[in-house]
Amino acid sequence: MKLFFKALLLTFSTGLFQTILPLKATPWVYSTGGRLYSSTSECVSEARRFARASGFTVTEVLYDDNPINGAGVFAINSFRKARLNFRCETAYEVYSYAIASNSNETAYELYVNSIDNDPGQI
Repeated sequence: MKLFFKALLLTFSTGLFQTILPLKATPWVYSTGGRLYSSTSECVSEARRFARASGFTVTEVLYDDNPINGAGVFAINSFRKARLNFRCETAYEVYSYAIASNSNETAYELYVNSIDNDPGQI
């Protein structure tokens, strides 16, 4: 009996138990980024424009404790059931964004369409 509990503990602690999670529980995520040459407020403005042009509705903008260092812009596409996260990392002079959905086809299609709206070097 002790061997069973040890095996169960090992399974939980190493993550082997997670292999039985349903496939729908894992979202598909596509991401990219680039060099940031602007301030946080300019980046957030560009992120909002990017989200709207890509078919998303901005739901929230969260600034870091020190807004000069960066911010995150969150958006949703309710029709396609997808989400967008745009990160302005001003402190490191980079931006990145990711599009996620439970459907690989939806996530990839929205990602490819968003590339046309990519802000480039902002």
